[in-house]
This record gives sequence, structure tokens and C-alpha cells, in this order.
Amino acid sequence: MAPQLEIHVDGKGSVFRTAERGVVHLSVISTSTEQSIAFIDVKGTVEMLTQKFRSFATKTEDGRPHPSAGITTFTVSPLSTSSHYQRDSNYREIKSKPKEHTVRSTAEVVFRDLELLSDISHQLANMPHVSIVNSEWRLTQTTRTEIEREARVKAIKDAVQKAEDYAGVVGRQVVAVEIKDGPSSNSASRPYYFGGATAQMHQMQQQQQQMAPQAAGNPSVTMDGPSLEPRTITVSAQINAKFVSVDSGAGSIV
Repeated sequence: MAPQLEIHVDGKGSVFRTAERGVVHLSVISTSTEQSIAFIDVKGTVEMLTQKFRSFATKTEDGRPHPSAGITTFTVSPLSTSSHYQRDSNYREIKSKPKEHTVRSTAEVVFRDLELLSDISHQLANMPHVSIVNSEWRLTQTTRTEIEREARVKAIKDAVQKAEDYAGVVGRQVVAVEIKDGPSSNSASRPYYFGGATAQMHQMQQQQQQMAPQAAGNPSVTMDGPSLEPRTITVSAQINAKFVSVDSGAGSIV
């Protein structure tokens, strides 16, 4: 009787989906030697933005985002304040001058409607006291849960196929006796253009010309700058598996 055969393999699986949501992270900041002025600037801007976002974030009776809502959700942080001395070109404090007061707030806005995302982002990029700090693409939680499972199943099937390939060459049959979950990962590309100055638009145009064409059928929105297209998000899974032979002996080697 041939000794028991052990096969140790890694299994990998990846699933790809087009992003379903565009997310914009904002900062609203004003600095002045008069704290009341900075406070009024930020408070007024935040109230205006909140009203604008709320008009596109309609809800159903049970509080869920309405199917027609261009914005699914948004959050705005409370105002915060800080004070500091002005500094010279060598970054030394100038205590003879009045202190500067900074008032700030942040916001996160999740868009479902790409045209609305493009339009509002362009407005935000040119709005006083407002900065687009970051932007990203996301999947809905339902989709993410679904494709994470798909990636795990693909990883297990990959490991089984590898083990059967190895065992088949030496005429053996194997079964899995141990499976360990490995590291998982996901990646999402950020949008190339959410509106902004002409110099930014020119730079983004050059970048997009160097990129490979997107797959046909992906929705896109064209502005004065490059088109805004949802990017592909990749979710990957990896497992480590141990297989042992279940037959009584070795067959002929292929």
C-alpha cells in the first residue's frame, strides 16, 4: 500500500464589479482675526450645503433613501474652533499681531446619480471656504457582501482544482481535510475629476488620455473636463488548504 499523499495548496479568487456610489469628502474652513466672522462664514456655508444636499436626499416613509434620490446619505460634523498666532516666513510666532481663529466643519456625501455627482462636485470645487478633501468609489453593502462570498467560493474552487491536478498526475484521489482563511483585499479607483480649476482639468485630461479605454456599457458623464466614470472595484479572497489521499494506492504516472 502506498503511503498517504498530502497536498498543501493556496486558493485565490477575485470578483469585479463596477462601483455603484461616488463619495465626496468635504472640508469647510474659514480663518480670520475676528472669530465671529470665521464662525459666520462656516455656519452659513454649512447651512447652505445641508439644504442643497437634503433636497437631493429624499427618503421613503420608513426613512430609507428613496429610489429616485440622487444622494443616498450625507453627514455633516459639528463646527469646531481653534486659535493660533500668526507666523512669519520662518514659521516663528508673531505675538505682536492678533491671533487668527479657524472655524471648520467636515461632510461626507454619498451619490447614486453620476450626473448630480459631477454637477455638484464642480460647484463645490469653486465655492468659497469649501475644499474637496477626498473622493472615492464604493459598492452598496448588499453588493459587497455578495461578491465577498463569490470571491471565497472561487478561492476554494481554485484550491480544489489545484489539488486534483496534482493528484491526478500521480493517479491519486484526494479530499480536503483542512481549510484556513487567508488574507482578503479589495481595491477601488478614485474618480479622476470632480470639478475644479482649469489647471486641474488640463492635468486630468492628460492622465485620462494615457489610460486604457473603459469597457463598453459603463455609464459616464462628460463635463468640460474628462468624463467621470465609475471605476471597477476588485474584491479578492485567499485560502490555504490541506488535502490527503483517500485511495488505497498509487496508479500509473501520466
